[in-house]
Amino acid sequence: MELRDIAGFVTDYRSGNGSALVDCLRRLAAPEFLRPLLAQHAAAEAPDRAYRHPNGFLKIVLLADPQFQLRLHVWRPAPEYPAATENVHGHRWDFASAVLAGGYRFQEFAHDARGEDFRGYLYHGHDGSRTYSMSPTGEARLRCTFDAELSSGSSYLLTADVLHRVVAPTGGTTVSLVLQGPHREIPVEVYAKEDLEAGDAIPLAPLPREQVARELERVLDLVGG
Repeated sequence: MELRDIAGFVTDYRSGNGSALVDCLRRLAAPEFLRPLLAQHAAAEAPDRAYRHPNGFLKIVLLADPQFQLRLHVWRPAPEYPAATENVHGHRWDFASAVLAGGYRFQEFAHDARGEDFRGYLYHGHDGSRTYSMSPTGEARLRCTFDAELSSGSSYLLTADVLHRVVAPTGGTTVSLVLQGPHREIPVEVYAKEDLEAGDAIPLAPLPREQVARELERVLDLVGG
């Protein structure tokens, strides 16, 4: 598949074809497409858009276009990386996700006075930057409305407004492939049990090129094909 083919699926999704993002992602996750793409990035000399996400996983961007982004999320087992449960959050875009190796616990949440207490924030990502912003919004109560274990081969679509989190796996390495659709002009809510760092220019933790290459080589070994 070429960039214009992926963009075509994204356009179909925006036109009302609700399965288009997942259909596209399944094609992108096929070994005949994914393995050459991973090998190309592993051998590249130019820096990748890759960093350790505050929610505990490694994020590596494989393809980027104004309409979409294709990336890997990699969770490594402790003690290499301490296991972390994500903050509950939404997004600025709908996305499709496929678990390529391992698995994780996936949860969805809704505002509910009967729920648990959380501290609320608004998130703003700075495109093309190594920083992001967080501003407190006060206390909130959320109730878990969906809770499931997802294993290798699972795929799903999630819209931007659905509050969710991944409970990080503790056993082995887990890898997911994510196809992000076009941006939507909506606020991005974040909820945590503890106080989070707030401010206008919170730094991300970029991954050195050498580490990105090692991670991609490990993923190549995991996905097989």
